[in-house]
Amino acid sequence: MSTVSEIEFHLIGLSHRTAALSVRERYAIQADQLDPCLRDLIKSEEVLEAYGLSTCNRTEILVATRPIADPGAVIEGRVFRNADPDAIYRYRGVHAVMHLFRVAGGLDSVVLGETEILGQLKRAADVAAAVNGPGSHVGSLATHAIKVGKRLRKETEIGQGTLSVARVGVDLGQHVFGGFEGVRALVVGTGETGLLVARHLKDLGVRSLTFVNRTLGRAEDAASEIGGQARPLEDLKSAISDANMVIACVEGTTHLVGIEHFDRKSLSRHDRPLLVVDLSVPRAVDDRARSIDNLLLYDLDDLQPVVAKNLKDRHEAASQSSSILVSEIHKFLSLRTFADFTPAITELRARFEQGREEALDTIAGEHANPREVELAHEITRRLLDVALAQMKDSARRTRSEEALDWEYQRFLNDQ
Repeated sequence: MSTVSEIEFHLIGLSHRTAALSVRERYAIQADQLDPCLRDLIKSEEVLEAYGLSTCNRTEILVATRPIADPGAVIEGRVFRNADPDAIYRYRGVHAVMHLFRVAGGLDSVVLGETEILGQLKRAADVAAAVNGPGSHVGSLATHAIKVGKRLRKETEIGQGTLSVARVGVDLGQHVFGGFEGVRALVVGTGETGLLVARHLKDLGVRSLTFVNRTLGRAEDAASEIGGQARPLEDLKSAISDANMVIACVEGTTHLVGIEHFDRKSLSRHDRPLLVVDLSVPRAVDDRARSIDNLLLYDLDDLQPVVAKNLKDRHEAASQSSSILVSEIHKFLSLRTFADFTPAITELRARFEQGREEALDTIAGEHANPREVELAHEITRRLLDVALAQMKDSARRTRSEEALDWEYQRFLNDQ
């Protein structure tokens, strides 16, 4: 049976750093497919536990394995079949931990420091807990990663004034129109991103706000909560004709917005272009719409240059994160090593208690007074604390923080 510290982590994935949107959307795992995907993975001999994260900019699978097991072929065959090898990254052991902590901190995002990833990690952890059971190795790692993400945003400037992808899409509209005072906006999709977009638009004073969703009830709920009107999916073409800006935030549907939904004659008569921002993976807007006159279409890949200007201001904050990340990696690895001492601690405690009772019997027998018993218990506790402190120190010294810092800098240089 493998000890806790012998269990090894492997992470395989692709993201905006390695793959274009056209590739990412092919390997996106929809929310209702994540559970069966993980259950399928742990049926293999190579995988003990599995965790999956799929967002608009990444799809990653993290697994826990026995020593020397290599789950790469299983993961790539079942999740990333036929993907370009150059689009896939593979991290093992401490590098898998480093990568996930960076993801949680928003350091590997399109928008540096974005906060939406924390909620996405939490939902992924909930799915993994249902699949692997409570107290799993991958669950513990994901939980620690979320704590790291929160700490980075609290103790550094990485999250100050940060923009989510949703906000970047809205800011693009502000740049095109010069403000939202006279803009009629249509939000297609009322999931988390769609609602976030709508709140940003409302805060910035958009003239009118319309929601369209595959389920009319959800569109009506959004309109009631944020303010605006709801229209059924059947009215999508008409709703687009009435809008100056369309933001699509749809999950799991390819080309929900087709070129047939755009009225070319009406567009040609407009005095300003129709701005369409597609924040969906897979893309919800047919890319052929780019050929329509007086229509500006932006997808997630198009937004990367828009957010590039934000990176320079946050690089200093990102550098502040290194010491915190290394410290948290060291803490996580030390806790895992210390967990291997649990059987020894249990036996040590039992022996201390047995020795204490034997000493009391030898010295005072049945006539030990309460004060003598109290002192014996106190001595036992203090001696046990000394022994446990030595074990914890041994766990911390298994891999020094200085060595981890060197390893982390090498990891960054390889990115």
